[in-house]
Amino acid sequence: MSSFIFENKGTNTYLVYAISESDSLDTMNLGMLTNNKIPGLATTIFTQADTNKYLKYNVSAKITAKQFLTGPVNKKRIIGVFSGIVDAMLSAEDYMISQNTLLLDLDYVFSDVSTCETVMICLPLLREETQTADLGNFFRNIMFSTQFDQTESCDYVAKIINYLNSTPVFSLTDFKNLLNEIKNEKSYVSLCLFPNKE
Repeated sequence: MSSFIFENKGTNTYLVYAISESDSLDTMNLGMLTNNKIPGLATTIFTQADTNKYLKYNVSAKITAKQFLTGPVNKKRIIGVFSGIVDAMLSAEDYMISQNTLLLDLDYVFSDVSTCETVMICLPLLREETQTADLGNFFRNIMFSTQFDQTESCDYVAKIINYLNSTPVFSLTDFKNLLNEIKNEKSYVSLCLFPNKE
């Protein structure tokens, strides 16, 4: 994905994709992206200067999920990242955007450090129909490569891993319900409000 660069404008940070001549833009997906505020997807602007075309994604006050999930990770962080990805995938379905245009790569998923709100990048290019990503495997790999914060109850880690290992067909809706259930457990709320209290 070498065509991406970061650009700072005032207080805003944009991830910029230079559209090359070999790229075929999916105009329907592009229209959906630029005309709607889609939950879970980074706000997208399409610009053209002479013959150069660019897609700009607003990632202000966010860092990549890869950076966000380094070091000891607490419940709020992992649930924030997973919920953002699930919301983006479900929103893509609602807006008839192909899930294959969402970049399922932690280098292109962005999280807000203070709220843990997470957004994905949608690159609306027509591609040869690639194989749909195995989402269950994607989440499982993150769980197994993340170091969790041992100072809080890690029951939720087992719940997520059990779900991912026991479900024959991964369901975004079921996974979202599980994440919401974990999010609504008492300890989660108290940790967010009073991070120093157990």
